[in-house]
Amino acid sequence: MIVGLQELARRMLADYDARTPGRVVDKPLDLTTVQAYALQAEIARLREQRGERVIGYKVGCTSRSIQVQLGVEEPIFGRLFDTGCHVNGVHLSSARYANLAVEGELAVRLSRDLPSERLSAEQCREAIAEVFPVIELHHYVLPATWSPGQWLIASGGMHAGFVLAETETSCSSLAHFARSLRVRINEVVVGSVEDAASPHSPVESLRWLAGRLAQFGLQICKGQVILTGSPMRLFPVAPGSRIVVEAPPWE
Repeated sequence: MIVGLQELARRMLADYDARTPGRVVDKPLDLTTVQAYALQAEIARLREQRGERVIGYKVGCTSRSIQVQLGVEEPIFGRLFDTGCHVNGVHLSSARYANLAVEGELAVRLSRDLPSERLSAEQCREAIAEVFPVIELHHYVLPATWSPGQWLIASGGMHAGFVLAETETSCSSLAHFARSLRVRINEVVVGSVEDAASPHSPVESLRWLAGRLAQFGLQICKGQVILTGSPMRLFPVAPGSRIVVEAPPWE
């Protein structure tokens, strides 16, 4: 780890805790993809050192709509922490977030480890124990001093937590995945897709993630939750809003 990245990670985490992400860098910053992921890993190490626990990963920027919105061209991954996992129906204060925005997406919980970077679709399907919709929470901040791709990687995809579904559906095949996905804010449908249309289905997201993690000496483990990426864009949320993500199953 480069000493400069260690200090940057410490200061970024302090800004994250203060709900002021992106403030630490006041002049243009140029990192490689490897350095940006090293920065994410160092922030994760600091969070684990103080008692937080990694409970899975998120795959972000999988759909063209959100790539255009955020100014990137390929997916990224970030870590999920136990401190950001909320139960269904939770009431959260907008003061906890910097420019709160949400995504609606499918998540999966794994029944086995996926250590290989060369996984078949069938191996990924067999590793999925449950599938369920989630609300992903974001600090929607894109600092002008960072390139979008570097910032999204280093910040873990602007991830600020997620809200679990009321129930998790047992899933042994693609036939049980949702056929549509809807995001409602204050009872208004702000986004919807049929057949969860995305270049990255949950299975393809798992395959991509396993391969990407292997490049950094990491792997997906049994029991972890994986957010598989939204087919829709980010939706800003005003204080006092009620957010619902729906994913009706196949009949």
